Amino acid sequence: MKWLKADLHTHTAEDPHDTISYSVEMLIDGMANLGYDVLAVTCHDRVVHSRRLAEFSRQRGILLVPGVELLVEGKHVVVLNPDKDQCAARTYSELRALGRRNAVILAPHPYYPLDHCLRNALVKNIDVFDAIEYSSVYLRGIGFNGRARRVAQRFGLPLVGTSDMHFEPFTDTTFTWIQAEPCVNSVVEAVREGRVRLDTRSCTCTRAAQMFWRTVRDMTQGLWTRQN
Repeated sequence: MKWLKADLHTHTAEDPHDTISYSVEMLIDGMANLGYDVLAVTCHDRVVHSRRLAEFSRQRGILLVPGVELLVEGKHVVVLNPDKDQCAARTYSELRALGRRNAVILAPHPYYPLDHCLRNALVKNIDVFDAIEYSSVYLRGIGFNGRARRVAQRFGLPLVGTSDMHFEPFTDTTFTWIQAEPCVNSVVEAVREGRVRLDTRSCTCTRAAQMFWRTVRDMTQGLWTRQN
């Protein structure tokens, strides 16, 4: 088995909730230029995956993994290689009852100070998760990944680095090396078994400012929608 360079949490213009300028194809091309071997597109409440996209990705040397970012009891949960029942889950009890099947469940940006981040819900439902995300959005000495690392160590779960990509330019400041064969089942199994290695360095001030602005914009737009 090889060590594969992977990003397991990204978004594209096909996302029904976020405003994003680039398509899946554009993301695949950009990530291929950065040397990625594995990519999961995890739009909110929508699986963006097809035979055509998988073949497009394969031709560029990337394994495209199906994925989705769900809203579970008001918190974000990333599921890779989900089935229809898992995509419809809206509570931790539902995910727990469904079991893993052929999927892997990630806790994204769990301790960032946003309403949709898991925070206390992570430890409370730790049995639901296979891995914990180490977010790319941090500056040197400033960020919210420390507690995620401690919880991962406490419960023996792997840390996976992801970009949570929402805008260009595409980057590889934080990603995951996965020891697996280049197929979906092997990648899922490797994450579950902890055959992963975090690779990370702090993002630039510009990148952090872009993420902050996007978050404020999305929160403002969401508030406007609820009020009108």
